[in-house]
Amino acid sequence: HSKSMLEQAADALNRQDYQTAAELIAELVKQQPDSHQVRLYAARLQEATDNRENALEIYRLLLQQAIDPKITTEARQGIQRIDLMQAQIEAHARICERAGIEDNREPGFLVLEPMSLEHKQVVIPRFAKIMEIDPYSARLKLPTRGWRLYTVGMMGELEFYYNRLVRAEIPSFCVSQQDTQRFFNFRVNYFQSFDPQASIVCMDDRSELHTFNFHWSEVTQMIMGMLPIFEEVVEIDNRNRTYRKPKILDYIHVCDLQLRKRRSIFRLCSQTYDFCDFKQLITQSRRQFTGAFTNESTGDLSFLTGQRLQLTSRNNWQNLITQIHDRVSGVPILNDFTPFAETAFGFPELLTHIHPHLELLRRSDSVWDRAFQLYSTLSMSKK
Repeated sequence: HSKSMLEQAADALNRQDYQTAAELIAELVKQQPDSHQVRLYAARLQEATDNRENALEIYRLLLQQAIDPKITTEARQGIQRIDLMQAQIEAHARICERAGIEDNREPGFLVLEPMSLEHKQVVIPRFAKIMEIDPYSARLKLPTRGWRLYTVGMMGELEFYYNRLVRAEIPSFCVSQQDTQRFFNFRVNYFQSFDPQASIVCMDDRSELHTFNFHWSEVTQMIMGMLPIFEEVVEIDNRNRTYRKPKILDYIHVCDLQLRKRRSIFRLCSQTYDFCDFKQLITQSRRQFTGAFTNESTGDLSFLTGQRLQLTSRNNWQNLITQIHDRVSGVPILNDFTPFAETAFGFPELLTHIHPHLELLRRSDSVWDRAFQLYSTLSMSKK
């Protein structure tokens, strides 16, 4: 005889065809809303598809209402299975968390990566549950523009959270502080040549000069950023009293060329790059200026003084970056530094211990320089 719908639902559950089981059980619930057998199958379906809270609720009601000992036995077994599963999950989480925190006490960083607004809406409840915060706070913390430095702590704990974030499809990564300090940092004075390979003159942290040659194919990443220059300006309030406040006057452009195999970061900076190198200036003047400005026969550059040189510094930086871009096309470029920096400022103690590897003309030290160093080294350490 052809199987009844109840038997078909039981078969679908047994062979783990939950789509078919769901359709059959939904129809059965409409036809027989008071059937304890139908409700038992509904609970089994909820349990099998990880809706354990719903399953528990139905099993408990069946224990109270059902008379058939077969159904009450199955309901009791269902509750026991779910309780055991829940206890195992919690125990495993505690073991991982405790073992991780105890075994790996190295300091590190947990960074959230940007996501689309649509995906953010989906993962807000998951993130709130993982981090044990309310959904409103979770919405504020999840980034859509650039990386967010979410927290700093011991790597064991950070990796515990990172693994849960991965399972919840929340883009993130964690890096140990030690990993961010494994690199050689150099401040680039100028390029001696671009082709056939790059040749650069640069300084290490002891201000010793070095010349490096590398093939452009060795560049694995470019990191771009702008560091604000603050100046105290005098303002007048509505009671005609003067007061000083910091104001952004301009920006310093920085660009890191990362060579992962050499574990090296070559940092170019618009304020410190030597655009005045004699050979460069001759070639630039011939390319950019007409005979009205330069004496082609003698290569006389005496006209390029003071103000005029200053006016071309922005063009020079753009030309330099364009020359590099042309040679590393296809290499990843990270240029969302500013939103990351704004989140890093929430950890002032951390930033004070980061060496900026920049020598800028500033009235006072800036946390922006340190935040850029962290941004660059995190990107280089990221797996």
